[in-house]
Amino acid sequence: MLASTHQTRYWIIPMTEWYYARGGQQSGPVSFEQLQALVRSGGLDASKDLVWTASMKDWSPASQVPGLLSPITHTPDPSNPYATPQSSWSSPSPSTGENLLEIAPGSEPINVGACMQRGFELTKRQFGTILLVGVVYFAVISSLTVLLSLVIGITQSVLATPGPPHDMYTTSTATGTGLMIVTQLISQVFSLFIGLGLTRIGLNLVSGKPVSVGMLFGEGNKLLRVIGASILFGFIVCAGFLLLIVPGIYLSLRYGQYMLAIVDRDLGVIESFRYASSLTTNNRGNLLLFGLLAMAILLAGMLACGLGLIFAAPVVWLSYLVAYRWMQYGSRVTMDHPGTTTPLHSSVP
Repeated sequence: MLASTHQTRYWIIPMTEWYYARGGQQSGPVSFEQLQALVRSGGLDASKDLVWTASMKDWSPASQVPGLLSPITHTPDPSNPYATPQSSWSSPSPSTGENLLEIAPGSEPINVGACMQRGFELTKRQFGTILLVGVVYFAVISSLTVLLSLVIGITQSVLATPGPPHDMYTTSTATGTGLMIVTQLISQVFSLFIGLGLTRIGLNLVSGKPVSVGMLFGEGNKLLRVIGASILFGFIVCAGFLLLIVPGIYLSLRYGQYMLAIVDRDLGVIESFRYASSLTTNNRGNLLLFGLLAMAILLAGMLACGLGLIFAAPVVWLSYLVAYRWMQYGSRVTMDHPGTTTPLHSSVP
């Protein structure tokens, strides 16, 4: 290096491996110089896209990494121009692990492929727990169905009193119709009740929080609100389908997150619809694409002798919940803390 008393500019490139994430997709390793080139060329959005290296505790926006957006200068000591330059680059401060902040609705549209990939990863990671919850869920639903069928049969035989054949037929038919309506209502209400618990379990799985089978029965305080919201949603969608189908599809995409909003945010009926409408801004087309892809995956599972559904159904279920979280917190919900299997948004309430 030639001596000089003038200010000299040096490019300081830490010789470490870097990783970056854009749109929920992680890439790397790359050098610091390559990372700088990506930023300069627009391959990375410094304000939104995340980077990480081994000296960092957590992922950070590229704009927060010193020296990444511009060259680092160093002014040699005039009294000793031969001195080795000292790097002014320092490791970014470790993350404090604070909660992720919610994004503005529609500001970061969901990436359907990234959501599906995350759902696949979570299903592999949590398959044992998912299988246990699924077995209990279907066992409870099946037991209720069998019980209600027995009640119908016993009640019809008890109420069938001797008399003219015409009267017996009329009594039996009326009784059977009434019992069918009642049992269907009971079945629907119970399905909503246990569905609330299943939704809570799914949200916890996506967020890396504890899960137990008992959670299936732990959301009963929201049941009345979900019943009211489901009736309202049914009326809205049916009215939309009467208007040449397309409005019905649009309304189902716009308000379809109402149940998740009630479980996740403990909202009322009207508030859940308002929240769902805001949350799905700029994402209704992506949600339609998600639905079509989900049907294709489930169909593929059915074609595999039906056994494929054991894995395909949880993938679609968790992917849908990942998409919900993405609309709230952005693409970071598809990522883990570096070196762990703990989701970045595990601290979200």
